Amino acid sequence: MARLTAETISVETPDNSGLRHPGGSEPYLKEFEVVLDPAGGVRGFDASFALDRYWIEPEASDLTQQAYVEGLIEAARSRGETPVLACCRTLGRAGWLKKRFGGFHIVLVRDPVQQWLSFYSLRRRPRPTYFELCHYVLLSEMAAWRDAAERILGRRFGGAGPLSQRLAAVRRVFKRRPASLSFQAFLAVWLASLLKALPHADLVIDVDRLARDQAYAREIETAIAAGCGLEPDFSDCRAPAAHGVVPPIAWRAAARAVVDVMGLREAIVGPDAPPILFRKLAPALAALPPARAGTLARMAEVVGGLAGGVALARLQDKFRKA
Repeated sequence: MARLTAETISVETPDNSGLRHPGGSEPYLKEFEVVLDPAGGVRGFDASFALDRYWIEPEASDLTQQAYVEGLIEAARSRGETPVLACCRTLGRAGWLKKRFGGFHIVLVRDPVQQWLSFYSLRRRPRPTYFELCHYVLLSEMAAWRDAAERILGRRFGGAGPLSQRLAAVRRVFKRRPASLSFQAFLAVWLASLLKALPHADLVIDVDRLARDQAYAREIETAIAAGCGLEPDFSDCRAPAAHGVVPPIAWRAAARAVVDVMGLREAIVGPDAPPILFRKLAPALAALPPARAGTLARMAEVVGGLAGGVALARLQDKFRKA
């Protein structure tokens, strides 16, 4: 975003990304053409917005970032359009964004194992991808879980300097570490992010279910229309097949270690826990291979509160007592 130009917008499309995204030849960032700065980049954007204030509290002041978001909203409204802000790095800022800009806030939740496998599939050994590295940076800079982060990573990072230097620092340390550590770093950030965002959500969407349950898709379309007046069509929503290459990770041990070191057992299985968190963690906690976990998840959706619901309840009770 800091270096974006009309030329780079035109060449970055789903077709040539290798990321298995839909969308064809339509540029990912086409909507930013109207907010480009003649000097380069998006007007008002600062590179520090990427990760530096990810964990910002709702009451915190950040006038520069606030002005940037206001600029995006105004750019849409001035064209008679409805602004829709979408970014995978807004979870940690959900409360801050809602407090300043109002709006209808939707939180998307995806199977964390499959989401991490998507990141890991882009790895070019022995170098991790940016997607892996940014989670090491975010984890190392979680003030609320500083001790837990240090225990997971095995060391403490300073968190000072520009993002490029911090990414380089974690690359040097972690580029040859086991895949299980990469998954644990991602899972820790995934959990912390959702626990920060879900209290501010007007609607929570199970992305995996959205892609395979047409009745659920219709329910979500109706909920969005009622919440903000927009009428999306999810009839073509699809999830790609699970990645075929899966590193040998002890999923249950890795997931339980993260939950325990962060002290989040009650937040996941307690009486006030968001149900979707345990539902999405269940395959990893049950030590199911990713492909089999996907099959069982679809079966649970089909049978609903019968066998699938009972099995999930039993696993939840077992985890609560363990």
